[in-house]
Amino acid sequence: MTVHSTVRTTRLVPIMLAIASGMLAMGLALPALPLELQARFGCGTTVIGLVMGLQSAATLLSRPWAGRMADRRSGRDTLLAGLGWTACSGLAYVVALLPVLPPPAQQAMIMLGRVAMGLGEGLMVTGGGIWAVAIAGRERAGAAMSWVGLAIFAGLGVGTAVGGMIQAQAGFMVLCLVAIALPVSGMVLTVCQSAPPRLHDGSHAGVRWKDLIGHTWAWGLTLGLSAVGFAAISSFLVICYAARGWQGSGWALAAFGLGHVVARLAGSRHVDRHDVRPMVGAIMLTEAAGLALIWLAPGPAWSTLGSFLSGLGFSLTYPLLAMPVLRQVPPAAAGSAIGLFDVFFDIAAGSGAVLSGLLAGVAGPGSPFAMAMLAALAGSVMMLVLRNPQAEGTTAPGP
Repeated sequence: MTVHSTVRTTRLVPIMLAIASGMLAMGLALPALPLELQARFGCGTTVIGLVMGLQSAATLLSRPWAGRMADRRSGRDTLLAGLGWTACSGLAYVVALLPVLPPPAQQAMIMLGRVAMGLGEGLMVTGGGIWAVAIAGRERAGAAMSWVGLAIFAGLGVGTAVGGMIQAQAGFMVLCLVAIALPVSGMVLTVCQSAPPRLHDGSHAGVRWKDLIGHTWAWGLTLGLSAVGFAAISSFLVICYAARGWQGSGWALAAFGLGHVVARLAGSRHVDRHDVRPMVGAIMLTEAAGLALIWLAPGPAWSTLGSFLSGLGFSLTYPLLAMPVLRQVPPAAAGSAIGLFDVFFDIAAGSGAVLSGLLAGVAGPGSPFAMAMLAALAGSVMMLVLRNPQAEGTTAPGP
C-alpha cells in the first residue's frame, strides 16, 4: 500500500466512526424495544413485528431522497442528516415514556421513532458511502465502501449486544438517552471534518432511477440473492436452534459476524478489480456452502461453522457488486445509483424474512436456509453468464 493510499484510508476513519455512532444507536433499540412494547403496552408478536418493520419500510422509501441529496449536496451533508434523524428517533422514544401522554400517543411516538430511524439509516448508509468514495477516489471505491460496510455491521453488532445490557441494568430511558447522545457525537465529528471533494460540479445532479436501472439491475439482483441468506440467518437461526433443541445460537450469530469482519479485513484490498464476476461467484459459492451446512447440520458445531462460512461469503458481495454500478454511471449520478442499488438489498432482506417465515411454517425450521442456499447458487450462476460491461465498453457517458 502506498503512502498516498494510506493517507486516504486514514481519512476514512472519521466517516467510519460517525457511521458507527449512528448504527450503535440503531442496534441499541433492536433487543430492547420489543420487550418494552410487550411489557408497557401488552403488544403481541404481530404488532411488535409491524412496529419493528416500519424502519425497513422507511429505509426503502428514503433511498431516492438519500441518493439525490448525495448528488446535489454531498455525502457529508447526507450523512449529517441521517445522524440527525437517528437522534430524533431516540428523542421520540423518550417522549413516548412521558407519563402525561395517553397510551395511544405513546405508541404513536414509538412508531414515529421507528420511521425516523429508517430515514436515518438510508441517509447514513448512502451518504457515508458516497463521501468515502469521494475521498478514496473511484479507483479505490470498492475498498472505501468495504470499510464503510465494516463500520455499519460492527456498530450494529456491538449496539445490539450493549442494548440488551443497558436495558437490563439501567432501563429503557437510559438506553434512549444513550441512543440520542451517540448520533449527536457523530454529528459533531462530521461537522468538524473539512468539506469533502466533489465527485462532480453538481450541475448534472438529479438523474432519475429509470435512466439508471439498465446499469444496475443485474448487479443489484445478484446482491439481493446474496442478501436472502443474511435475512434467513438474522431472522430464523435462533428459532432453528430452539426447534432442534440446541444451545449456543448466540455463538452461531457471533460466528456469522466474525466471518463478515474477517472477510472485510482480509479482502478489502482485493475488491477494486476490473472484473468482479469471478470473485463474486466464488464468495457466493462459499455462502451457499455455509447455508447448506446450517440446513443439514447434525449438530450445533456444524451449524456454527456454516454460519461463519455464510458471513465470510456474504461480506464482500456489496462492495464488489457496487463497483460495476459506479463505473457505468456518470459521477453526477453516483448517489442515485447507489440508492437504487441499495433498494435491491432492502427488498431482498425484507421479502427474504417473510418468505423464510412462510417456508419454515410449512417445511420446517431448516428450510429457510435451503431456500437461501439456492438463492446464493443462483447468484453465483448469474456471475458466470453475465457479460463484463467493462470489456464491452458499455460505460455510461460522463456528465
